[in-house]
Amino acid sequence: MAVAVTVLGVLLAAAALARDVFDWRVGSGAPAATASTAGAGPAKPSAVNPDAGTSPSTAPSPSVRLDTLAVEAGAASLGKLPRQLDGRPEYDRPIVIGCPTNSGADKQRDVTYRLQRRYLDLTSTVRPFFSSPDDRDGIVLVYAQVAIRQADGTITRVTRGQQFDARMDNPQKLAADLEGADELTLRVQCQYPGGSVILTDATVSAA
Repeated sequence: MAVAVTVLGVLLAAAALARDVFDWRVGSGAPAATASTAGAGPAKPSAVNPDAGTSPSTAPSPSVRLDTLAVEAGAASLGKLPRQLDGRPEYDRPIVIGCPTNSGADKQRDVTYRLQRRYLDLTSTVRPFFSSPDDRDGIVLVYAQVAIRQADGTITRVTRGQQFDARMDNPQKLAADLEGADELTLRVQCQYPGGSVILTDATVSAA
């Protein structure tokens, strides 16, 4: 009887030890407690520019002086500022085009600039000048004509800007749309010969 009790005790102890070892092995393969991860929630996305969905402000196109562009044709019609106007601030960096003689075929003067579709708009002020007191109320006209080369190689010429009735005592603004143009031609007509058409603040906005 004593032997039976001793064997039973040994068996119970072995069973308890096996249970403890089994529980340890099972617990070692289980994931760590999830209490801390369960409450963490999904990771928040990194902050994105809050203004990404808004349209950025449109910066104005930079302006280029017209007199810095290459002259394609009509350079002989360009002249110097009359001496009477030297030093006057409103005539800084002028483009001076001589008036035609208004005789025979010389009814207008053209000066053409190369654009190569790089510019959007032309702005300038037209200031006539006549040295003769009798002609100082003379009117000048300036047209801004663009040339556009088509896909088939033909060239389309369109007048996109003009001003009327500019006088020495009444300068006028000239503006033209240059978008898509390969060339710009300034065409000048004068009521009287011997004068000059002066364009001041002549700029083109870059595309």
